[in-house]
Amino acid sequence: MTPQTSAKTLTFVSYGFILIAIIWGLAPYQAINTPSKLLIDMLDWPLGDGPAVLDRSTRWLSSVGAGLLAMLSIMLLGIVVPAIRRGDRQPVRVAIWALVAWFVIDSAGSIAAGVASNAAFNIILLVAALIPLITVKLEN
Repeated sequence: MTPQTSAKTLTFVSYGFILIAIIWGLAPYQAINTPSKLLIDMLDWPLGDGPAVLDRSTRWLSSVGAGLLAMLSIMLLGIVVPAIRRGDRQPVRVAIWALVAWFVIDSAGSIAAGVASNAAFNIILLVAALIPLITVKLEN
């Protein structure tokens, strides 16, 4: 993948992550958290058995998780995408390790909590983010 294509792909993926972070980040706000409840229901199959009301811990941890996902997205957009355009390998390597760490911790915890469907969804996100990072052809 060329650096230009990789940068564009990672930019698209990062904006997708931001959208997920915004939806997830609505969880603490009971008056407007229907999109969050739908997202949580979609990630914990079967669809349609999600909670009518999110408990305090879910709302709190959703705000933490959404904030971290937004941070990751902004770092990808502000640090990694420009590094790809410059041909700088080090931020790309660090981003790969960071994504793998997220995947292992999030997926293992999801499985331990009985929500293996979230781990399956994480595979899609991991692959979407890793493809432009692993396949980019950088000169130096």
